[in-house]
Amino acid sequence: MIEKCQRCGECCEKGGPALHVQDIDLIRKKIILPDHLITIRKNELAYDPVRDSVEPVKAEFLKIGGTHGKWTCRFYDKTRHGCLIYENRPLACRVLKCWDTADILALSGKDLLSRFDLVEKDSVMAEKIKEYDSLYPCPDMQMISRKGPRSSKKVVRHFEEMITNDLSYRFNAVKAHNLSISEEMFYFGRPLFQLFQALGFGVSETSRGIKLSFKKRKDNP
Repeated sequence: MIEKCQRCGECCEKGGPALHVQDIDLIRKKIILPDHLITIRKNELAYDPVRDSVEPVKAEFLKIGGTHGKWTCRFYDKTRHGCLIYENRPLACRVLKCWDTADILALSGKDLLSRFDLVEKDSVMAEKIKEYDSLYPCPDMQMISRKGPRSSKKVVRHFEEMITNDLSYRFNAVKAHNLSISEEMFYFGRPLFQLFQALGFGVSETSRGIKLSFKKRKDNP
């Protein structure tokens, strides 16, 4: 029976860890920067290791983002099967033992960091986050997932309008505040069209705006 890390990289390739309050010094020391992170917002679907199923997120959390369109942790060096910040790795990485998941399961969902732990309370971007969440809260992705292609044309048109407005807001915010794509993902989380794509919807841009179709479901984070 394996009782020590084999440096296979499987845990890193499954996705970067969520950050906990114990990791705040990694942010303060700039070992991990906000643009290394992605916000998973309330109501998004994500894998719950305790329930061993994909569930709606009950409260937002931050996790280390991936690279090249994949969830593989951005700090994982595949060439040497190692972590680029190993000595300063987040709490979840430190407690994870693939051969004994008790500690990581006990930590799951507890004392998670959010955007407001990292953004100054009265800053311009704090206000933008509040405005964005008020205008474009994450819809009930579980319900949308269940209905999928059975959604009525009226409902699909509503989704298309939501996605179009979401993209418009982001475009204006990125332009006004000179944000990188990574910074956008931290401040606002993933755009709605990506959440719909993960549920199997095809998203295309036409002269009349965003159009949705239905395709084969993809994996969730």
